[in-house]
Amino acid sequence: MVRGSKWFFASGRSDGYWTGVILSFAHVAGGEYEDEAAVAVRQFLMLKDVLPGCMGIVYDGALRGVHRDVLARRGMLAINKQHGSVKPVFYEHLKACRSGHELWCSDGRIAESIALDDGTRILTPVPITKLEPRIGVTKSRWYHVLRIPCRHGDHTHRVPVGITTTQEDRALREAGSGKPLKSDSERRFHRAELLQQIPQPTLAHQRVYPYRADSESVHAQFDQSLWNRRMIAYGIERQKIFVLGFALAQNATSHRLHRERLTQAQSATGPT
Repeated sequence: MVRGSKWFFASGRSDGYWTGVILSFAHVAGGEYEDEAAVAVRQFLMLKDVLPGCMGIVYDGALRGVHRDVLARRGMLAINKQHGSVKPVFYEHLKACRSGHELWCSDGRIAESIALDDGTRILTPVPITKLEPRIGVTKSRWYHVLRIPCRHGDHTHRVPVGITTTQEDRALREAGSGKPLKSDSERRFHRAELLQQIPQPTLAHQRVYPYRADSESVHAQFDQSLWNRRMIAYGIERQKIFVLGFALAQNATSHRLHRERLTQAQSATGPT
């Protein structure tokens, strides 16, 4: 068991070695004050406002639907693993043809319930052809454009993801009749928890999520920079001085190596 202060680091890097830059850090009080995920969301929203071109974040399973909802509304992608406690939930019965399609939420995406010859059913992921964003100034929306295989001809179906709608959101309407639909909150459907922007079992997720491991190296380097792997000051304000010094040292090292690579690249190409 380890006791002491917990710290959050937000960092980014390119594909090169020793290119990581610590973007922000914050103390995690935990307990009844504020958990790690809440601190992370606040820091990510702050970085979104000061980093041009920031598309989103990669995080671990600590982010749940309520946290992804906040980030998605601000136009950010939240890429993390689905929590193990999330079970498949029925979504809708799509009557786009004579046979119809029974759609479920499974593994962060829409899946179709398929009947087998032995009388059992399996959930088969529905192909996602596009992640369609509608970025707004104060509120954004995200959709999965699905291609539902069918013996009568494939169907195209659009499903909102990443955000759990409330009564304050724009009214939703049924695609066929145009009748108003209840919001997700009214029908107790936690969309942001069940449907991810980039689901875990997709190639896009598998390509991006490995960058999450880089944050563990930052934590390890921070521990190794301390005497006997222990903070050498009492009180949060004093400890912040050491955390700030560590962040500045890491960023200075990355900046130095970046400048050296630029110099080597210019020398290799010769004068222009």
